[in-house]
Amino acid sequence: MHSLSQTTKVKLNDSQNSLNKTEILNYVQSLYGDIPISPCPFTQAELNELDSHNELLVYLPAKLSMSDLCIQFGIRANVNFENETMIRNTMVNENQWFITSAEKTPELMYQTAVSAKRIYEDEGLHGMDFRRYLAFAASFKYKFGQFPDQTYWTFLLSGSYDRSGISIIGFDSQNVLNHHGWMKNFKAKFLGSRYVVIAPRVEIVPTTEELPRARRGRRGTQGKEADME
Repeated sequence: MHSLSQTTKVKLNDSQNSLNKTEILNYVQSLYGDIPISPCPFTQAELNELDSHNELLVYLPAKLSMSDLCIQFGIRANVNFENETMIRNTMVNENQWFITSAEKTPELMYQTAVSAKRIYEDEGLHGMDFRRYLAFAASFKYKFGQFPDQTYWTFLLSGSYDRSGISIIGFDSQNVLNHHGWMKNFKAKFLGSRYVVIAPRVEIVPTTEELPRARRGRRGTQGKEADME
């Protein structure tokens, strides 16, 4: 693998416009080097509409630690990863493709983590954890040339901090990633949340291709992994 700062061969404006197979490969190799890549479970139709919905496709390889990802992307963080034992991530052993907002600031400002998680769950959406956030931040910089959430904080609604806490995370004015354990019922005008869309299929086959993905702002069962009739 090589760091994000060493991938100057890839032009930012070639990154994720129509997202054909070549562009997806360029994106992954730009961030992670020449690695095996799991097939993307989002359909071409879903990828084609990302820009019109201001969304971003993100890839996160399995088993890379938080420290590995920071080194890979050249991200400075205020976390001592060698001694950090209270940050917990989800789906660590699986390669992940997900879609998230391409806004440079988080949404659902001045809403608690409890409220934000409830809103996303009602829409079939998930939250960030620390590893997802690092992959998202690097993907955002790959496309836009800068890190997101400058001087803002966002809840990491998936994963956890300690037994009952939650992580908040964001970049300061010096591009240093700051993380703190926080309270789920806290809210502030500078603190928001980010959603994650997990594909409604493990692989694209004729019986799964038409399954609808979850969408921000659309309540209901579409896109949820399971449901009861």
